[in-house]
Amino acid sequence: MRRKSWLKVVALAVVAGLVGCAPSQVYISNQFTSARKVAVLPMVNESNDLDGPIFVRNLIHNQLESRGFQVLPINQVDAQLKENGFSDGGQLKAAKAQDLGQYTGADTLFYSALEDFNYINVGFYWQRHVKISAKLVDVKTGERLWEAERDWATREVVANTEQAKRQFAVQLAVKAVEKLAHVPLQAESRVAVNRLLNTLPSRL
Repeated sequence: MRRKSWLKVVALAVVAGLVGCAPSQVYISNQFTSARKVAVLPMVNESNDLDGPIFVRNLIHNQLESRGFQVLPINQVDAQLKENGFSDGGQLKAAKAQDLGQYTGADTLFYSALEDFNYINVGFYWQRHVKISAKLVDVKTGERLWEAERDWATREVVANTEQAKRQFAVQLAVKAVEKLAHVPLQAESRVAVNRLLNTLPSRL
């Protein structure tokens, strides 16, 4: 098998495997009646991107607000958390929900993690992938009210060498522009957030 054909077969196999991944199940508590005042907490960053968690958290906040949820301002939440020694999403695991609720004035806490946030660009194959997990927790009881994870990716496979060269250059340029504007993986992030929040009950 020629090298070009071999690369095409491998790339197509990778794409088929990714497309075949089914979304995970969604957990919704029977006790979930209303979210009331929601604090969207800083994200846990499991990726290597520093801009991603900030950008995606803002998307989550804005989408929740547009859906009618009573969302506390991010700057206010961050200031109150910082006063109590929390400046990073990874630190929040050590805090009780009741304490975080007292600090922020929230009734429910929106925890989230950026599980994957990557670019793959090898010419013949490119992919942009975002994966987010999240849960909503009641402040008074510490009970998990809702939990889900969703992702989204755009990808393309080309077999022509000239097309591969063009796609490689285009994807590098897109990545550079997005990084400069601090909106990495913008389209994929928006879709992933939308898919995630679509699993959330409309219980304001």
